[in-house]
Order: sequence, then structure tokens, then C-alpha cells
Amino acid sequence: MKKNRIPFFGNQREYIQYREELLAIVDQVMSTGQMLQSQYVDEFEDRIARFVGREYAVSVNSCTDALFFALRALGIGEGDEVLVTNFSFVASASAIVRTGARPVFVDIDPYTLNMDLQKAAEKVSRTTRALVWVHLYGLMGNVSEILDFARRYGLLVVEDAAQALGAEFQGVRAGGVGDVSCISFDPTKVVSAPGSGGVVLTDEERIASKVRSFRYHGKGVQGTFDELGYNSQMSSIAAAVLAQKLIWQQDWLERRRAIAAYYMAQLADLPLQLPAEIPGSLHIYHKFVLRSSRRDELRQFLQDQGVETKIHYALPLTEQPVFNSYIDPGAMTAYPVSYDAARTVLSLPIHPYLQEAEVHFVADTIKAFFEKVE
Repeated sequence: MKKNRIPFFGNQREYIQYREELLAIVDQVMSTGQMLQSQYVDEFEDRIARFVGREYAVSVNSCTDALFFALRALGIGEGDEVLVTNFSFVASASAIVRTGARPVFVDIDPYTLNMDLQKAAEKVSRTTRALVWVHLYGLMGNVSEILDFARRYGLLVVEDAAQALGAEFQGVRAGGVGDVSCISFDPTKVVSAPGSGGVVLTDEERIASKVRSFRYHGKGVQGTFDELGYNSQMSSIAAAVLAQKLIWQQDWLERRRAIAAYYMAQLADLPLQLPAEIPGSLHIYHKFVLRSSRRDELRQFLQDQGVETKIHYALPLTEQPVFNSYIDPGAMTAYPVSYDAARTVLSLPIHPYLQEAEVHFVADTIKAFFEKVE
């Protein structure tokens, strides 16, 4: 059987299905000559703001920049501490470091793999100013608990919803929680730009105005360049494509959830920990992540049978060298759940372009592995 016969990502298949529509959008934008700062960017920002229930949306070149700009717009900087999960993509914490603040890593809940707020409470100090909350793998945290925690300790909330577009908790959509929210449109995400892209979402005009300035060299409303800024603009092509994909995303979400339901049913009796579903939360399954003490063997077996998988994430953030100067001695014993997750997580293909036979084959192959080893 051909290696990687079942691809982990569906970008190529997505393009084949929507080729004519996408090329028409690109042609329309190119015909105007407006590559940046165009009506297409304005229309996308309006659409994403309405989708998540925010007053303002400011598009930028990446969610990494979105997180950095969000923290900076909130006034986070040198001398401040910011709580962040120990189990996420590096950008969740590197954005904190870019401001000059100190990331304070928090262990995760063993069921949801999101930040454990009880552990977070132990990390709050007199210099703690903010919390970066990550909705890992597309599962939103309990919104009321997050906001109650922030109020109790007087913290600002930056919602890292990079992996959670379309997710909900008790009617609140990801992107609509806290002081500022950030979403990614990286090619690996459920709604992807042709390239990279991110957005900052907020209900405060002051914050939106600051981020608009940051994304274009520090330009102010009077047209002068008032502070040191950056060049982090979303292209008109990316914005126009994303605006259309927001219309299609509901169908994609339903398909991913259908695949997830099949995996859950077929794998329920195996010695695996399956993804969490919490009451009131709509999981979008940006990733379908199971956990197994035999993860590496299982991954190799799937690869040999032509099924591509990924590991999200192979290391906790406290093991990433970039953060060495922020880690206390004995980090491994301080974050046992994060370290265990890093040793056991495995992401299965779940994009909406998987054929039924492919979904069945993935589940059957996993069952065959456990029949073989037990």
C-alpha cells in the first residue's frame, strides 16, 4: 500500500473542489490592482467580526503577530508576567516574550488538555497582569470559569483561538471571549488563507486602533507615523478568499464532526484516551487527538499502512530552548500532565475531504494494531 495514501492535510483536495470559485476570486482582486488596504480587507474584517460577535476586527499577516499586537495593545511589557499553558504551539508564549514580559507556564487538565485553572491560581503573583487562554485542538474552555478567574485576580484575558474558529461554549463563539481574541488562518487551520493570515478581535475601539497602527509601521489616524510599528498586512487576495471560506466553513465543520463521531464510536473500546467533549461546548475538531502509551508504535504502524499522522505537540513549551531562561529548575516535575501528553498524543487525519472508505480504513487500521499487540 502506497505510503501516505491518506494525507493528514486536505489543502490540495480543497483546491481541486473549489478551484473555479477560488480562481475567480483571485482574478477579481488582481483585476482591481488593489493588493493591500482594499475593500476586500474591509469586507473580510466586517464578516469575521460579525461571525464571532465582536465590534472590531483587524486583520494581520499571522496569528503570531495578532497575539503580540494584542498583548502590546493591552500595555503588556517589561516587568509583567503572563500566564500561558505549557502545552500549545510556540507562538502562544513567544508572543509574550516579544513584548518583554515573562511567560509563566501552567500545567494542563488531563481530560481536556486545556490550561488547568487551579494550577494557574498557584502561579499568580503581584506582577501577573494577563492570561493567554488557548482553546487547544478546537475545544473551547469553560468561558464563565475563565472570565471568573480573570476577575478574581484582576487579569486581562487574551483569547488564543488560533485553533478554534467556529467552536462554541454555551452560545459564545471562539473569538468572542475576553479583552482581545486572536484567530489564525495558517494553511494548517480549518479555514486557511492562501499563505498566512491572522486577525485581532475586540470590543474596544482603542485596542483596534492600536493594532491597526502596529500592522502598518505605527501610522496614526492623522497620517503620521507616531510610534515604532511593523509591516504585518493581510493581502487583498487572502482577505477575499477568507471571506468566501467563512461561508463554506459550516459545511466543513459538520463533516469534521461526523468523522470525529465515527472515530469515537469505532475506537471507544480500545486502550486509548479519546478527545474530550464537555457539556455546552461545540468541538470543531481542528485536530482529532487520541492518547496512547504505545503512541510511537501505533504511529509507525499507521504510516506503514499509508496513513499520515502528526504529533501536536512532541514537547511541552518548558522543553523548548527558546524559553530556557524562563524555566525554573525541576520543570518536569512541575508539569506532569504536559509531559505525559507530549509522550502520548497522536493526531489523526480529519479534514473534510476524507472519503468514507479512508475514514473507515484509519479506524480499522488502529483496531488492527491493538489486535496485533494484545
